[in-house]
Amino acid sequence: MRPIDSSGASFIEQLNWHTNQTTAALSRLSGGSKLLAPQDDAAGIAVATRLEAADRQLAATQSNLANAISYSQTQDGYLTGAQSVLDRMGELAIRAQDGTLSEDQRALYAQEFHALKDVFNDARTARYNEVDLFDGRQLQVPLSPESGSVGAGSVDLFTAEFNDLTANDTSLNTSTGAQDAVDIITKAVDQLANAQARVGTSLNGLAMAQEQIATQRANLAETVSRIQDTDVAATVTDLAKQRLITENSVFALNQANLQGGHFINLLS
Repeated sequence: MRPIDSSGASFIEQLNWHTNQTTAALSRLSGGSKLLAPQDDAAGIAVATRLEAADRQLAATQSNLANAISYSQTQDGYLTGAQSVLDRMGELAIRAQDGTLSEDQRALYAQEFHALKDVFNDARTARYNEVDLFDGRQLQVPLSPESGSVGAGSVDLFTAEFNDLTANDTSLNTSTGAQDAVDIITKAVDQLANAQARVGTSLNGLAMAQEQIATQRANLAETVSRIQDTDVAATVTDLAKQRLITENSVFALNQANLQGGHFINLLS
């Protein structure tokens, strides 16, 4: 902080300098940033700009991860429902093997079984945001050149096991047909369990990636804050000093004017 020299023509310039410093301190306090212009810290502004650009990229990646998680959670929901459908179909197939069933009773089991096949078929053609959930595609979310990418679960419900399940000739119309249906359902249940495991693994990986991105963003924000944010305590102290010097200088100037000193000549 420069002292006021009241002995020469530079007095007004110095007074203006301290007044400007006071104004700048007020701006830093009101705006929250100590970087009011490039000349304040050119290197710091350059670093902060690069970090903010990196943060925007991470925010976009975070959004992509959130979408992938929603995609996988939707898969998981449909698979859970499909598991319930298969459980009921297996139960019906076992019951339909009962040799004591009347034709009407068997027909009721067969009718429900057929309806459940339709429900399962609807599930495997489900979509998320116009994207097929169960066509075996692998969704990848790029993280960074260093970290690579993380994928959403690849689930294919159109394999032979599931196609056999939904085939027209899979029915409970006869005891033999019901026995064949049990074998088909058992294979489909195994495949479905594997699919659920893959989706669960994908959800864990996506969640971990999201946590890592959140940590990276928090670290970036902290670094940018150290570069840009106003040190409130130091700025308040500086403001008080600048105001004191300015007030004393104005008082000295007024005294000189009253005494008819050389300050009057400078201002005339």
